[in-house]
Amino acid sequence: MIYPILDKSLPEERRVDGSRTRLLSSPEWYAGLSELLSRAGKPDFPQVFADTVSKLAHFDYTVTFAYNGPDMPLCLHHTFQQRQFEIHVEDYEVGPYLLDPFYKATANGLRSGLYRLAELAPDQFYKSEYYRSYYVQTGPVDEIAFFIPGNANWTIVTSLMRSPRQRAFNAHDLRMLRCVEPLLRGIAERHWRTDERLKAGGSERNEKAVLERTVQDALEKRGIPPLTPRELEVVGLVLEGHSSESIANILGITAGTVRIHRKNIYAKMRISSQRELFAIFMTTSVL
Repeated sequence: MIYPILDKSLPEERRVDGSRTRLLSSPEWYAGLSELLSRAGKPDFPQVFADTVSKLAHFDYTVTFAYNGPDMPLCLHHTFQQRQFEIHVEDYEVGPYLLDPFYKATANGLRSGLYRLAELAPDQFYKSEYYRSYYVQTGPVDEIAFFIPGNANWTIVTSLMRSPRQRAFNAHDLRMLRCVEPLLRGIAERHWRTDERLKAGGSERNEKAVLERTVQDALEKRGIPPLTPRELEVVGLVLEGHSSESIANILGITAGTVRIHRKNIYAKMRISSQRELFAIFMTTSVL
């Protein structure tokens, strides 16, 4: 096979993109896929999967969670340093995952495909306290994820993150990854269906009820009277990063009514900002 000569007159980014495109027709790529397939069912599969994907698009770290309804997610693999691990795994598993757009997508039935965080996030997600006070602590500038069906109701989400010193994933990165996503998903699905940790049946808990119970528990610990069911719905959507307009559309009420609910909620809770609301949410863990 004859490969085209790399045109050094092109900008470096375009040369790299062209090189990665040609990778898909190279013997090395198919040898790598063969190796990945051979590792299905073996402990090192997640790392080999990450190594394979990194040939198509650079990322700085990766984490794989398994979700089963609102139950606490399972971390199946990660490449974090200790501080990142504490935030993105240990802290995440005891509550913040309920506000994560990737988790929310699995709870809403999304089970396969490749998605960018921004594609699934609420309209005010990047202004939410979840994002500003929690998510950016380890500073990923961009995040995309493979959604892979597991046994029963389990969905495996492998996230790829770029740090602030890197550029966001570009259109070429996404085209490359989406081109091979069905093949990689099939191989990964074969692996995760052998994982003994994912044998349990579907969760009987309701995601909305878990989030509301978490908020009510936090209020009870502070001696604050319980919120009404509608107020709890509004609190949950505010924490996720929805604007008043978005909440109104979801609940079928007017934006003005949402603002009245928010005002009443803040008064009951004796707070004045979303930052304080998020801090209260973070004071209790999901049981």
